[in-house]
Amino acid sequence: MTQSLDWNDIRIFLEVTRAKRLSGAARRLGVSHTTVARHISQLEALLHNRLLELGEDGLTPTDAGAALIPIAEKMEARAGEVMDRLQLPGALTGRVRIGAPDGFGNAALSRMLPAIVTEEPNLDIELVPVPASHKLWNRDVDIAISLDRPTSGRLVIQKLTDYDLRLYATPEFLAAHLVPTRRNDLVGFPVVGYIDELLYTDELDFNRLVHPGLKTVYRAATVQAQLDAVTSGVGMGVLPCFMAAGTDLVPILPDLIGFTRAYWLLYGEEDREIARIQRVARFIREVTKARAAQFRFQGAVDAAGASAPTVT
Repeated sequence: MTQSLDWNDIRIFLEVTRAKRLSGAARRLGVSHTTVARHISQLEALLHNRLLELGEDGLTPTDAGAALIPIAEKMEARAGEVMDRLQLPGALTGRVRIGAPDGFGNAALSRMLPAIVTEEPNLDIELVPVPASHKLWNRDVDIAISLDRPTSGRLVIQKLTDYDLRLYATPEFLAAHLVPTRRNDLVGFPVVGYIDELLYTDELDFNRLVHPGLKTVYRAATVQAQLDAVTSGVGMGVLPCFMAAGTDLVPILPDLIGFTRAYWLLYGEEDREIARIQRVARFIREVTKARAAQFRFQGAVDAAGASAPTVT
């Protein structure tokens, strides 16, 4: 009797290619290390091919494994469609993992997403708010929020919102320094910024754009850490306005120094028909749109270097 292909073997193979380790795939799937190894062995025996080999970065696909991946991904998408189409309305199940920049992830999405857990209690929602370019192609995440609009790849790309940034400092910091009235006055001021070699997008290279002569005294890989540093009074720094809102931080020269960036929502073209991913993507779009004004600079009468700036 000819052995038939087991979907579980394919599913586990995909997870191993994404995690690059048997133990990592086991954790993601909620099974044991030995179970993962057994399914991989079964699949390799059935196909008479070695599918994975150990490399410097962990387990990587062989030529045969690389050829299997796109076929396996199509099977995964179709399996998801079967579940989505046969489920009753409001009874969506399965995992949806969302990757986002740490600012938007920690200060916005973390406050939005609990509501969809209430609305869709059978969905497993996972938020990954870290400063990195989240990979859709290997299923690190199902939905990615990006600062860059991709120019290639089979992706659905939807603009979420524009957001503004300004240069901020505490009132105490400004009281201890001469209040700047022009851009050149900022030279020599202590500032907070990103770690250059850890910048994952040029969209965040603000200090160079403010003035090439700025003195960076504290660097951090996340915008939350930078906000904490600016709030402590160690220096001034460029921050998203929606994160500075509700603090006592004062915008510096807001009519001269300001930036506007955008958040983009991305998911794979093959996921257009996956109901759970569509549901979460639609929720994020709708809630972000409803709160769009919160992401823009509102002006401030106590802004250092300006009284009531007009922002266009």
